[in-house]
Amino acid sequence: MRREILIAYVALTLCALFWAGSVISGRAVAGEVPPLALNFWRWVLAFAVAAPIGVPSMWRQRGLIADNWRILTLLALLNMTIFGSLVFVGLQYTGAVNGSLLLGTMPINIVLVSWIVARAGITVRALGGVALGMIGLLAIVARGDVAVIMGLSFNSGDLVIWLAIVSYALYSVWLPRAPKSLDLMALMTSMFLIGALAGLPLYLWETLTLGKPVPLTSATVWSITYLGLFPSLLAQIFWTAAIRRVGATTAGYFIYLSPVFGTVMAIAFLGEAFAWYHGAGITLIFAGIFIATHSRKPDQIDSGPATK
Repeated sequence: MRREILIAYVALTLCALFWAGSVISGRAVAGEVPPLALNFWRWVLAFAVAAPIGVPSMWRQRGLIADNWRILTLLALLNMTIFGSLVFVGLQYTGAVNGSLLLGTMPINIVLVSWIVARAGITVRALGGVALGMIGLLAIVARGDVAVIMGLSFNSGDLVIWLAIVSYALYSVWLPRAPKSLDLMALMTSMFLIGALAGLPLYLWETLTLGKPVPLTSATVWSITYLGLFPSLLAQIFWTAAIRRVGATTAGYFIYLSPVFGTVMAIAFLGEAFAWYHGAGITLIFAGIFIATHSRKPDQIDSGPATK
């Protein structure tokens, strides 16, 4: 395995680790912290932390950023504004099981969007890996009980989360269209800034018009800090760096690791007992990722030449 691919796989694994707490964190403050405020402040924090390195890099490459403002704005809107806002709004109206299952379909959605939008080829082994990973996810989330899956009902919150997933899949597939010559920190800091600015009107509308201010509590501070530093700042930088190396489809398979890390954290910190379905689900997920990532050479999913 080439060194750059190994680095990409490590980065994607860390993304899954950071994202494992996103649903838990968002669900924990659902009903307490308004969703649009939660999404706005996470990107403000991500930009503030990235700024000391990212802003000077943006200034050095300001001409390149100005020439490519359309694609940078589109990417920031798809990820930072649409995806983030819709996920937190959806979590207000659906349960953790539904949210985890829907977010777990991200690899499937990325594969389908790559096929439809970028005309990326799909191998039988890749589809098999996706299927194994999904079965493993179902085993963990449903705790090995088929009745849990059969008894699921879906509501408007689930539709909102699915729309968020499609938005992030489009972001992942179109990400290679960003200029490859643009420094990673300049790229990400630009999108953090655009995402925060685009989220400001939504935040003000939610606060002033709907009368939903952000309560200053320890849970609020903890949630925004975690979301801003890990799923937002670090995970997005790692995700972008990895996609530049292995492509969106391969990167998507690693999202299945999120429930694995969630299970480990529940056992380690919440005292949950390790059960057979944990072992079965984890085994299937790792098998699916291995099969999918070894189906062919890592793919660079481009829907067109990158802008210079």
